[in-house]
Amino acid sequence: MLYFSILNYKTTRRDSRGSGGMSTRIEYRNTLGSVITEQQKSNLSQHYKLVYDLNTNKLKTKLEYLSDDIINEGVYYMDSSENINVVIAQLNPSHRWSIMSDLQVINGYNVWKENYFQNGELAAVYSKQVFNIAGNFIAEFMYDANNQPTRGGGKRFDLSNKNMIHENGSIVGKFADGDWVEFYFDSDGSFSVDSSDNHIFFKPYITLQSFLDSQSNGYVMNLMTQEMKDYYLNFQPLVPPFQI
Repeated sequence: MLYFSILNYKTTRRDSRGSGGMSTRIEYRNTLGSVITEQQKSNLSQHYKLVYDLNTNKLKTKLEYLSDDIINEGVYYMDSSENINVVIAQLNPSHRWSIMSDLQVINGYNVWKENYFQNGELAAVYSKQVFNIAGNFIAEFMYDANNQPTRGGGKRFDLSNKNMIHENGSIVGKFADGDWVEFYFDSDGSFSVDSSDNHIFFKPYITLQSFLDSQSNGYVMNLMTQEMKDYYLNFQPLVPPFQI
């Protein structure tokens, strides 16, 4: 998945040769989501190319490049007026695609439906993804062909630059920019917790009880209200009832 903020962007270059005559603006970003120049991206082993509709300023496609000419995955953002069958007929089938559609705003969060298109086939299963107003990933659940949420998904708690609060209430440092903890709910009903770096957790926790036994007064849990704990430590609901 390609998770990074898509808002607060800067103009990099314009191109009037978009598909179907659409005027577009192209932007490049590194893996941290920072805007880079076309020259800078040539020196990176991985980067993203973002294409915006110049008329609406909306993001239309996002391509993950593993080199200057190898695309690993693409994301297409549908407008409400578009038909998914028409969209997939226009996509390059040589790599994987996520097709984002049915945008909803719930509790102040953007909720997208994500379909998967690979090898010329549209998967029957799909996911729903939640982003906050800054475009940061919050949660994702998988759904089956009968539109039922399976126990597969995750919720991410962003730790970027937050205080490390000791159990006695003292502040002993700050988390680094980009630090996070993710709570996973697997399809078999199991629970696990992973982090972006081993200075947060040395290794993932594979049960809720092991996590609580070790981290009930730890730096991560000390940042959460009871409402936040109820959200992150349970499969439902998908969208937070509070603002992050």
